Amino acid sequence: MQAQLTAAMATEATSGVTNRAARARAVRSIAGQVGLARRVSPHRALSLVGMARALADDLPRTLAALADGQISEWQAMLVVRETAVLASADRRDVDSRLACLGWVGDRALAREAARLADQVDPQALARRVKRAEAARAVTISPAPGPAGCAMARLSATMPVAQAVGAYAALRRHAESRRAHGDARGLGQLMSDTLYARLTSAAATGDTTDTGDTGGTPRWPNVEVGLVMTERTLLRGGTDPALLTDDQGRPYAHVPASLARRLVRHADRVWMSRLYADPHTGELVAMDSRRRTFTGRLRRLLLQRDQTCRMPWCEAPIRHADHIHDHAGGGPTHLANAAGLCQSCNYRKQAPGWQTHTLPGPGHVIAITTPTGHRYASHPPPAPGHHPTHADEHAQRLLHDWDDSVGGTDPPAVDGAA
Repeated sequence: MQAQLTAAMATEATSGVTNRAARARAVRSIAGQVGLARRVSPHRALSLVGMARALADDLPRTLAALADGQISEWQAMLVVRETAVLASADRRDVDSRLACLGWVGDRALAREAARLADQVDPQALARRVKRAEAARAVTISPAPGPAGCAMARLSATMPVAQAVGAYAALRRHAESRRAHGDARGLGQLMSDTLYARLTSAAATGDTTDTGDTGGTPRWPNVEVGLVMTERTLLRGGTDPALLTDDQGRPYAHVPASLARRLVRHADRVWMSRLYADPHTGELVAMDSRRRTFTGRLRRLLLQRDQTCRMPWCEAPIRHADHIHDHAGGGPTHLANAAGLCQSCNYRKQAPGWQTHTLPGPGHVIAITTPTGHRYASHPPPAPGHHPTHADEHAQRLLHDWDDSVGGTDPPAVDGAA
């Protein structure tokens, strides 16, 4: 039912629209609404819209199997994906010949759909390879499981020959180092060598500080940022810190102990002193007379919002957007700013989308879609923020005093403080 409703919405939005760019904007708008309604990212929603249109237009047997519960939504997506390079008539041909719907697992279904696609159109494989090569990219994400707070997964999607060659070179170098007495494991050596070569560090790939047990990776010639409280930095606090790149783009929160290690071992690290309202956690604002958000104001915006402010998106911020359009008199200051990914910023320009900030504490953005549905976007809490009353905040500072350093008594704080 969701697929059928989504296809109907997309058809209605694009009916009579002949301009290609206008059709793309209409589809993006529908995807944005579907994503909010289904509480998934806009990227995922765009895939769902594409699947719904393909099922409704070209894959009636697959759609019927989905409606009858014979296959899952993911299996329907696999059929759509493997036949995406085909013309409509060829796609319907594959759909009519898929005899395994409901009888095999995900991999077998995908293989059969791909086999039939290559059979009805011998050039389909060449087009699939071309599309795949165009999608080469490098991405970063937290490592799965408990290690995600301290480790990350750097992934490269590249042509298979390049990937095999790169992996073989890393392994060959690691085996050579092991043969010459390096105590690190193969995986550790390959990881350290990859980082060293990408960042122009020592050609040997030896990027560890052997003073720490197990080796502590160092960051030569790389500048990173940490947003952390003074309790975390100087007094052994447990508040997590926000790790950013040298442009202020946030990556993830890291534990306090790891943040202190990064400060201790990095060759260069810049620190941001940010102050949050003790009641709301909202970062102190900065104003600008410029048309765009630049410099420290943009960096503060990135550190406040951290990821795209569209609910359930979580994509990296690419655009600093005026909530109240600058052309309509919207000022360039933090209260009128929202960090958005490129897709969400373009999507909200479509007819019928409205955004404005809600009065009250915090920086809450109200989003209204063309169908009249409303959603609220809340910023993440500032690093180390603990909602308290002013007197509780003063008492917390007293309790945070580190008696082990110097052995002196904490300073007196009167009620007015």
